[in-house]
Order: sequence, then C-alpha cells, then structure tokens
Amino acid sequence: MKLLALHLPQFYETEENNIWWGKGFTEWSNVKKSKPLFKWHEQPILPFNNYYYDLSKKEDILHQAKLANNYGIYGFVYFHYWFQGKLMLEKPCEILLDNTDINIKFCFCWANHSWARTWDGKEHEILRKQTYGGKDDWHNHLLYLINFFSDDRYIKIDNKPVLFIYAAGNIPNCNSMIKYFNQELKKNGFDGIYIVEYISSKNTYPACKFTSAVYEDEPIFSARFEISNFEKFKRLINKKLKRTDILDYDYIWNLILNKKRVYGGKTIIQGAYPAWDNTPRRGNNGATIFRGSTPEKFKKYLKTLILNTNKRKDASKDYIVINAWNEWGEGAVLEPSENYGYKYLEAVKSVMEDVNRL
Repeated sequence: MKLLALHLPQFYETEENNIWWGKGFTEWSNVKKSKPLFKWHEQPILPFNNYYYDLSKKEDILHQAKLANNYGIYGFVYFHYWFQGKLMLEKPCEILLDNTDINIKFCFCWANHSWARTWDGKEHEILRKQTYGGKDDWHNHLLYLINFFSDDRYIKIDNKPVLFIYAAGNIPNCNSMIKYFNQELKKNGFDGIYIVEYISSKNTYPACKFTSAVYEDEPIFSARFEISNFEKFKRLINKKLKRTDILDYDYIWNLILNKKRVYGGKTIIQGAYPAWDNTPRRGNNGATIFRGSTPEKFKKYLKTLILNTNKRKDASKDYIVINAWNEWGEGAVLEPSENYGYKYLEAVKSVMEDVNRL
C-alpha cells in the first residue's frame, strides 16, 4: 500500500490573489487570522516553529519532499488549475519539474471548478469561471501535462499517467476527451491515461465511461453519503442558517471503515483524513468542524483502513489518499504544527512500518 497526500499549492503570492483578496494574500493569511468560536474549539492551528513556507522557493518544496519521504508518504497529489489555457498556482509544480533533485513522487488533480468568493460567504460571486473548449483545448492541455507525465517521478499505473479530476461530470464530452488523451499518449510512449474521478458533493457518481477509478474524498464523502438521515437533516438546517456544522470525528471514521458502495467495477481509491476544521477560511459563516480528532485516533483508523482493504470489493490494494498534506485553511494537515508537533506524521510512519512488517 502506498499513501498519497493531497497537496494545495496556494502558499505563495500571485497576481490574481493580490487583486481578489488583497496584497500579499496566501493561504497563510486565512490561517493566521483564525480564532476559536467555542470554549473547546482548538484554533488557530499554526505551523511548527512559525514555518510559514513560500512555495515559490525551491528550498521549501525540497523541505516538504524530504519530510514526506522520511515519514512514509509515497507521493503528493498536487491540485492543478487549468482554465481553457489559463494556468493558476502552477509555479510550485514547475519548480518541481525543473529540479530533478527534489525526490518526491507526484501526480495531478485537475481542480476543474470555478473560483468564487466562497470563503467570505459570497459563493455566487465568481472570480474566475471554469470554461471548457473542444479538441484544441484538449490538445493544448495535454501539451502542458505531458511535460510532467514524462518525468520519472510522475505516478503511473500500467504505464499510464494518473490524473485525478475533481468534477468530471462538469466536462462536456468527457469521454471523447479521455479517448483523445489515450490516443495521443500512446503516440508518446505511454499506454494511455489513468483517470481517477473524485466522488464528492460535486461529482456524486462516476460521470465518464472511460475513467479507470474513483476516489472517495474524505471526510466530505462520508459526511454527505454515509451519515444517517437525522444527521443529514441537521446538516441541511445548519447550512441554510449558515451555522457552524459540527460532526463527530469517530462517527465519520467508523462510516469510512464500513463502506460497501461500488461503482460498476471501477477501482476504488479510498480516502483518509487526519482532521477537519475549515473555520480559518469560513469563520462562523457556515464552517464545518469534525470534533474529537487526535493523532492517536488517526493512527488507529488509518491502520484499520489499510488492513481492511481486502474486505471491500473493488478497493485499490495499491493506493490510499490522505486529505491532506497541507490544507491549513481546512484543518486537514499532516505537516508539523505548534499544536501537535510531528505527531500526525509520526502516526503515518508508525502505521506504514507496522503494515510493512506483516
């Protein structure tokens, strides 16, 4: 089993974010201003030794790679933003591509959603709308991606570069696009492309015939599809009233460990999560908190998930994806923090050492 971790590249200054959110904005801006909403609420969660890294610098990307390797993370799933030829937050991965001494396996997740003012409660105010072209756009997108696909560090399954897609159902002619990618990649020494569809509130069931696998994005998946009807009703009321939505960490993990959903024979890449609290982004405006997370619980649940993989039909025996390496604004973090030190990473390392001894 190999553990992959979702990776957010929004930890450096960009022209767009300066315009939309103010000069100097990065994801750290949300993290630093976070405050507790209740007596028991553990905020802010801050990086260990005030290490507010800058992902436009090679040394910070190199540091993350070494940390991941040392603690049992096989690779990163970097969020990739492509808006019909327009790139965003591309610099960290381009630095990675240009520096082969950064030793980390990686692949992309095309985060094909529009950018909106979700964080300040203005979901309908679109900052950059996701649009889709036809064959010309597929061609241009693949020309960009193939530079990364050809890298030895890029993750491949059966000589097929792995590409996660956040909302495949939003892509017009998705099957035709995948067929085109397969056709062109076979001309370039690959055996096609391995597309993994996110399953979440944005893509509730596989939308494309020619995708190879699905990824259940936790904890969002189970909090949407696996919870009881009573919990669903409570969540709906909280959302309508823009109240903080509080769920139990152990309850969600037990749902994760007992899922039986299948997807027409597609391989299921299961999801895991260390914690979740998106109040750094949302404040008290409809945030969601999974209460009760600890490194010790995460260690126990992650090990159980790996050992139980054989019990679930169609579950991948090769990969599990952890949400996330560095989603500081959502409280889903493996990286060292002032609150927990290296304990979440130590949990991962201990689990992988135990599993590999079996």
